[in-house]
Amino acid sequence: MDNGYLEDLNIKNQLSSTWDMFFGSYGRLKDVQRKAIPKILEGKDILICSPTASGKTEAACAPLIERLKSRFKVWTILYICPTRALVNDIYERLYSRLIYYDINILRKTGDYQAEFKTIPNILITTPESFDSMMCRGKLKNGFGHILSCVYAVILDEVHLLYGSSRGEQVRWLLERLRRLKAQAFKEKWCDDEKIQIIGMSATMKEPEKILKYYIPDGEIIKAEGKREINLISDEIVSIDETIFKHFCSIDFQNRFKKILIFCNSRNKVDALVAELRSILKDSNYQILSHHGSLAKSEREETEEILKRHEWVIAVSSSTFEIGIDIGSIDLVVLAEPPLDMNSFLQRIGRGNRKNERIEVLLCAENDTQRLIQKAMLFCAQNGILLNTAAGNIFHVIIQQIISYIFQSKDLKRSKDALKSLIESCLKYYFEDLSVANDIINNLILSGQLKEADDGKLTVKKDWLDKFSNGQIHSTIRFASGMSIYDLEKNRVLATNVHDFQNKRIKITGQNKEIINIQGNSIIVKNSSEKLDGGLLSYAPYETIFFNTQPYAIRTYLGLEDKVFPYVIRDNKVYMFHLGSTQREFFIKLLIRMLNLKVIEAVNSFLVQFDKGYCKKVISSFKDIKYLNDYSMIKFIEKDIDKIEKELKIDPLNKLLPMKIRVEEVLRIINLEEELKLFKKAEFQNVTHTQLEMYLAKLIH
Repeated sequence: MDNGYLEDLNIKNQLSSTWDMFFGSYGRLKDVQRKAIPKILEGKDILICSPTASGKTEAACAPLIERLKSRFKVWTILYICPTRALVNDIYERLYSRLIYYDINILRKTGDYQAEFKTIPNILITTPESFDSMMCRGKLKNGFGHILSCVYAVILDEVHLLYGSSRGEQVRWLLERLRRLKAQAFKEKWCDDEKIQIIGMSATMKEPEKILKYYIPDGEIIKAEGKREINLISDEIVSIDETIFKHFCSIDFQNRFKKILIFCNSRNKVDALVAELRSILKDSNYQILSHHGSLAKSEREETEEILKRHEWVIAVSSSTFEIGIDIGSIDLVVLAEPPLDMNSFLQRIGRGNRKNERIEVLLCAENDTQRLIQKAMLFCAQNGILLNTAAGNIFHVIIQQIISYIFQSKDLKRSKDALKSLIESCLKYYFEDLSVANDIINNLILSGQLKEADDGKLTVKKDWLDKFSNGQIHSTIRFASGMSIYDLEKNRVLATNVHDFQNKRIKITGQNKEIINIQGNSIIVKNSSEKLDGGLLSYAPYETIFFNTQPYAIRTYLGLEDKVFPYVIRDNKVYMFHLGSTQREFFIKLLIRMLNLKVIEAVNSFLVQFDKGYCKKVISSFKDIKYLNDYSMIKFIEKDIDKIEKELKIDPLNKLLPMKIRVEEVLRIINLEEELKLFKKAEFQNVTHTQLEMYLAKLIH
């Protein structure tokens, strides 16, 4: 009898109410469940780090329900997901288990407006709807607020929130929830003010950062688990060649009935679906699309077909990266390398989730993409994890101040109340918390906050308008665009459409004819003509996508961080910093500071300049050791508006004190670490070496 069996038996005895709900059909626990459940039953805050499909949801929900059900008459577990699709997936998975156990479960998103007649036991939501409930969740019954009986919070896929504006929003909302619970306990709306926090994350390089950010008093529970990655072809060719070489084969079709293809853009998804439908029109495959600009009904239809049917090819952008249930996928195809190593792991992790072997096919349009795919595969196969870049987050300060004011009964807050919240949330970033006063004063001077007759602070009318239509609860800047309305289906097919070339368009792989344009809506019907419609283009996302591909290449080539190799070709020097988008922006700042006009180009991989300036550039970069933080900060202050625009930092930042605006830039470019690295950098000419052969693939 193994020790694991005895542990499982002991845990089963502790889960007298919930074992059958969650583990009755399995009989045994997975490693992560064995480690996490006892800690959660003790009431501890934890961060669970384990691979996809390792049983994290059950590891969190079973002991929380067991613990809360035995202690409180009225209780809520608040379950926060990064996407609406994951909310729906978790809701369906839990509802089917809990329906017979007198446990009330609700979901609240922009798509599902829950009616709160009673306090729910499990409430599944997104950051935006969490924000909305904080403001609009007041109850007239004895509980005071819909969230007054939250005794536990689950942060699912928290690694996808960390470092983003939505992740910062969640951190502020958790602090506001603690304050709400303190009030609820004082008013006797609940029996205990403590909130247990459970984070759930994929395996990350530095989980300690996520722990400190969300669960400072918690501990990390790690569960190892590595599935074999099997390339069904060692040859990495274009997706077009792959389709003809593999997809048209009867043997291939019999072997791989359910296929998931990932692309990096919505346009690519549309184009590939159209191509596959044309080439495989005589096959058994249903060919479907899934991306963020497709309407909810279109996305959910794809999800349902993929979950329930065989012989399906789904082409997706990043929307299928997150672990929603789409059944067992026989083959994952990456039509191109994703920008981020974590995305690579998420994408291939969607395959064959019920066994230890992932079937993968990698594609590349050119030598650069081929090298990147090989590098990312190398990292994945060897368990090498890369850091996630920091994003634009400080505009959330203003969004949360406004939201916190709207949460109050009379839409006003005292200056002391605002200051207290700001200080609690900003102590993670700043030692000098006088910045809280500066923020409030800036918002008063700019007219965003106004002093009411009783001395409290309220908001200007523009914010009232955003509150009434729900815009205040989102920290994401949405690019505006038109919507596509199908007259025959009587529903919206897509949103955020930016451009279309002619009277016929192609969407979800089908030709549609434009019959009218009404305001912001493009009215279409099925096209009776056989001519192909033009592809749509979508409004761009107003954010920077950080490219960590260079880190993967540096790792694959075995280069130390401090080594900056360069090659000379056709009188041009190509110096490979291989430091991602963060280092690209750092170098661009240095170029401006040092007035290095001889540098012709900088991207996430390299710096380019004429051979004659090689000594000058290397000498200038070596002189960085004489630079200090102060000189860099002064330069950023002087050029702050331009830098914020280049980094696509939210315009709300202009309302913040200069200290915070500068700190945002420093975070994004990772100034402290980059300065340290450049001060010990070694510049090596690798022309005419084997290394040049690889690096040359990155030269465009």
